[in-house]
Formats: sequence, structure tokens, C-alpha cells
Amino acid sequence: MRSNSRAIRLGFIVVSVAAAHVSPAAAQSSKDPALNILASDLGSYSRYYAPYAVQSAAAYLSFNDFPVDKKTGLALIKVDDDGYGEDTKFAIRGTIGDSVPAREAIREWQYQFGNDGAPLKCIDDSDSACKAAFEKRGWEFGSGPRYHVWAHKSFPQAGRGACSEVSIAFQGTVGYDRWDWTSNASRFGTPYDDYYHQLQRNINAIVNKIRGLDCYQRSTRIVSTGHSLGAGLAQFVALANKRIRRVFAFDPSPVTGAHLIDARTLRANVQGLTIDRIAQYGEALWWPRYVVEEYPPNRFPCNPIVRTVNVDAVRGGPVDLHMINPLAGRIVGLTYDRGRQVTYGEPDIPAKCNLTNDEIASAGAQRQFASFKPNYVGNGDQASYPDLQQTAEKPRQARVRGTVMASRGQGSKRIAATEPYKQVAQFDGARSFVPLTPAQ
Repeated sequence: MRSNSRAIRLGFIVVSVAAAHVSPAAAQSSKDPALNILASDLGSYSRYYAPYAVQSAAAYLSFNDFPVDKKTGLALIKVDDDGYGEDTKFAIRGTIGDSVPAREAIREWQYQFGNDGAPLKCIDDSDSACKAAFEKRGWEFGSGPRYHVWAHKSFPQAGRGACSEVSIAFQGTVGYDRWDWTSNASRFGTPYDDYYHQLQRNINAIVNKIRGLDCYQRSTRIVSTGHSLGAGLAQFVALANKRIRRVFAFDPSPVTGAHLIDARTLRANVQGLTIDRIAQYGEALWWPRYVVEEYPPNRFPCNPIVRTVNVDAVRGGPVDLHMINPLAGRIVGLTYDRGRQVTYGEPDIPAKCNLTNDEIASAGAQRQFASFKPNYVGNGDQASYPDLQQTAEKPRQARVRGTVMASRGQGSKRIAATEPYKQVAQFDGARSFVPLTPAQ
């Protein structure tokens, strides 16, 4: 019965997305530019993606029980003798289970602040633009977007040192929560003041609060992450605020909220933006993302870079495959091979993409040229995005990596040998869904 109810709920997402006013995605062929990370290559980048997978899973948990500094509004986190914070232990125990790989994946991160479901009016009382938008809001909404802000630094629990990165992790749909489901239908233009609208007027205040953290420096990078609906919200805030430079979207909804952002703002904010869409093959929203999508399209080569990261490591039907905890557990499992942590690696970025030197340096590794072919979909035609009509050299044939069939979960009919560190780690006992009581 539980499986059937979850199938019905996710089926609603599929139908809603298909019925929304979004344009068909361009057909993907073997000749398309390969902004496409194979499942067999995921092990090489597992340490890069693992912290955000854990944070996206932990976004389904409530951090309200952690004490808060009344002056700063930040969480007060205790640390054990081994240097692990109570926040990181709480995050992994409530999602993928406690283990050395799990602890190491997130040990340099510390929870800062967040929102566990309270409707967002205006976080910053002095924000006149937010107040004006709030006065024009839609129908009252009984809930707000749930998100957690994490800071990454070398000694997070010691309370010293600059943070190299700050992440905003958004929660996805929970059970039968009607507010979550209404937000899933945002692309219809619902009359409600849903999560997308609440974030649209408040994301600047959230980013400003991040910039006010003691560890924040000019070089600190802000990223967003989330699962399902949360992945849609993570993409939306990056499109709406230019300081968010990377997005890690797990099993994402095709709805990004781009239709709410004016063309000029959108053109400016996608410059230098990188979006990674990490999805388990065959999960409930896999095919809808190939049939319909809102801007930006999959495998877009520049401004924004949109990478597709394929995962083929979890067993089950489409509904079970959509759950974040098993996916996060597999990614974390790949960070270790035979008891040793694998080498850290980040994916290549397309050469000749108009990124800043800092962005290119932070992406690291060797870069390859991917051909540029504009694909205008979603809420506007080609004329709506003149900055995307950039000229490029005649496309060269993109370098094609040797295709290796991914190692699948047990019961698969297709199994191919891969390097040991790329083998899928077995992961038992993780809950695939963590219920959270909606805020009243």
C-alpha cells in the first residue's frame, strides 16, 4: 500500500510536468556534445558530489533541536573528541547510516542556519523590494521552503578559519504535504504564494545572511543543492541570484522556476553558472526530463553549463529509485575503495566557455571543447535570450570517452567489469524516505 501511494504521488508530478507549458527537449543522440558523465565514471568524481548528496538527504531532517545563538541566529554545535560535530553525525545517522566514508564526506562542513517550514514573508525587514512583492503575493500559503545552510572550512568545529564554500540545501516533497504538491505545480501559474514565489523575494536576504557569516570571504563560493522538488528550488535560486555559482540537483524536477525571472536578470545570472543534474537511471522523473524541460536545457555547454551525471547503482522500481537516501549512500560508498579514500576529482568543463578565471581554476583538471548549439526552450524564444546567441567556432567533434556499461545493482542483466574503485559499494539499511511533520 505504501509503495502504491508513493507511486500515485510521483505520478502526479509526472502528469503535472507533462501538462505544463514547457517545450519538448531536443532529442539526444550519440553525436550530441558529451556534457554527460557516464555512470561508470562516477567513482572518479564521487568525493566531489558526496557532500551535496548527504546535505540533500539531510534536508528532510529537522535541525530545530540544535540550540541557536540568540545574537547571531546560528546553530551552536558540540564536537566530540574525534572532531566530529553533532550536526554531521545527526545528518548521516538520519539518512544513510553512520560509517567512516559518510563521516569523512561531510566532516569539514558545519550546519549554520535554515528554515524548517515556516512561511517566508520577508527575512530582511529593511528589504523594500521584498515588502513590495509580499504585498502583491498570491493566496496565503501554509508552509515555506525547508532549507539548511552549511559552511565548508578546514576546521569547522573549531570555530576558526575562512569557509571556502557555503551550501544551501533544499528539501523535496514530503508525503502528502499539500503545500509541497502545490509548489510542484508552480509552472501552471498557481494563485498561491508557493515556495518558488517565497524564495524569489527572499533569496537575496538569504545570500546576504550567508555573506554576513564570520567565515565568509570574498573568495567564498555559494552553491545550492537539493532533491526532486528541492533540486528545482536549488536551480531556481541560482537563476535568481548571481552569487550562487554552482547547483547540484539530485533526481531533479524539470521545473526550475525560470518562468518567474525576467529575461534581463536571467541573462546576467547564468553567466558562469554550472548546474550538475545527478540522477539514478530509471527513477520516476527520468523520462519526463527527456520529454519536457524548463530552461536551461540538459547538456547546455555554456552560460550555464548543464551537466548530466548518470547513476546506475540502485535497485528497485521507478518510485524507489527516486528516493535520495539510497542514491546518496551509493555515492558516498564510492568515495572509498578497499578501505582507502579515492583521489578527489572534479569533472571537466567545456573549453572556450565564457567563464571567469576563478571559475575555470576552481573547476580544475583538463578541459575539453564541446560544440555549441543553442537550444531555447521553456519560457521564451531565441530572441528572449540575446546573450545566449553567442557565436562559436565551428564545432569540432567532441572527444568521445570509451563507453563502458555501468556496474548495476544486484539483479541486473548488464554487468561489465570496471576498476575496483568504481564498483558500486553495497549499502544496506538506509531508509529511503524520512518523514517530516509540516510546520503549522
